Amino acid sequence: DEGEKLLNSSGGNCGCGGQAWVAMSIYVAHQTLSVAEREQATSPNVWKRLSELTRLSKMSIINDREYEARKRQLVDELTGTWINQDKKAAEAEADEPPAGSIPPLRDATLRKIAVAAGTRTKNKSGTVSKDMKYSSLPDFSRIPTQRAKVLKFILEKGIFDKDGDIIDVQIDSVPFARGNLRLAHHMLACLSKKDRRSRKKGHYVAKISIDPYEDPKSYLEDVATQQCAREYAKMYNRYNPPKKVEFLEAFVVSLIDRPRAPLCAVEKYIDGTYKKHNNNWGFINSKDERNTPHAFSHFTFEASRHQLLICDIQGVGDIYTDPQIHSLDGRGFGKGNMGRRGFNKFFSTHRCNRICKFLKLPLVNPKEAHQDNLMTVPQKELMESDHVENVKLSFSGSLSTLPALPAFKNPRKAPLLEKKKPPMGQPFCCKCNLM
Repeated sequence: DEGEKLLNSSGGNCGCGGQAWVAMSIYVAHQTLSVAEREQATSPNVWKRLSELTRLSKMSIINDREYEARKRQLVDELTGTWINQDKKAAEAEADEPPAGSIPPLRDATLRKIAVAAGTRTKNKSGTVSKDMKYSSLPDFSRIPTQRAKVLKFILEKGIFDKDGDIIDVQIDSVPFARGNLRLAHHMLACLSKKDRRSRKKGHYVAKISIDPYEDPKSYLEDVATQQCAREYAKMYNRYNPPKKVEFLEAFVVSLIDRPRAPLCAVEKYIDGTYKKHNNNWGFINSKDERNTPHAFSHFTFEASRHQLLICDIQGVGDIYTDPQIHSLDGRGFGKGNMGRRGFNKFFSTHRCNRICKFLKLPLVNPKEAHQDNLMTVPQKELMESDHVENVKLSFSGSLSTLPALPAFKNPRKAPLLEKKKPPMGQPFCCKCNLM
């Protein structure tokens, strides 16, 4: 109200179309909010995110450094100190992912392990070891068989098939690798047509969430995202790049013999050296930098007419898995979709290479010629097509309907943090005391 009075008294004639006065009115409106009003407006959401943040820290999904940094953001948001920050500090805060959310950064240490599902293995004592390598497969003759329902994602319709096949699977109870959000288990099953024709179980990886209370819908989103990336990989290969790329076919499996029939994401086991080339927040693997993964990410941005960008490219060779998709509106495609900020982060570190030029993509911070000589380059300077054609998928990234599975009927809910009253004589309220 004070800002409107100030704007009205000026008559809007400030020589800048009233923009400066509009900005000042917003600033004054923030400054005139009472403490009670500000707390009432921000507290419920902030405390919910703080509870989630604390839970992620206790489960070792985020490290102590990231926990403290994100907690400071929440403190500033709750107390309103962000209003008086200088311009650089405000810009830096706006550039960070939402505090209290699952961290989008999946910058795992690169390790030579024979799997496309994680970066850390378990030693005999059951503790996670960063340096050990899993050198042998489990003895599946000692692993019991259980029934599972397999669901495939139909990209053309944007839904999962309703009538999944019931198959027998064997899943090792001990995870052999760990990512930031998932544990990877060896699995035997007849999933593909080739497996069924030969009647021989194939070797797969079952990815199960570290967080036991994670929304089961996240498995569906991960599989749907990977299937979308498979379609863009097919379009990329049609332009005959120096090296073709592929994303593993992914499935959702419901373990129907277990209580609550929990879900897991399943894909083919790939033997080889697993490497991460970029992530969804501007990271580039400079030690093992390659042209193909980054050119593919840039290709998806142009092929979608700037509607989405596929990043978080990782896998064995050019067989990729577990991608992340940023969309223009920031909706769908899982928790790592950072929207426009994800676009900006990618292009802030991306350097166009010879493959980008071959595909006739708009060049962004191009590399010098001698920097590309030691990497994969096309034989021809330019492709034959005039430009990259538009790839428009019917799937928007958000699932409109969920399959009828027990996991969605009675999902597990995380226990709420107990709020204790402050001791007698404590000058702070319980919320401030908890902080």
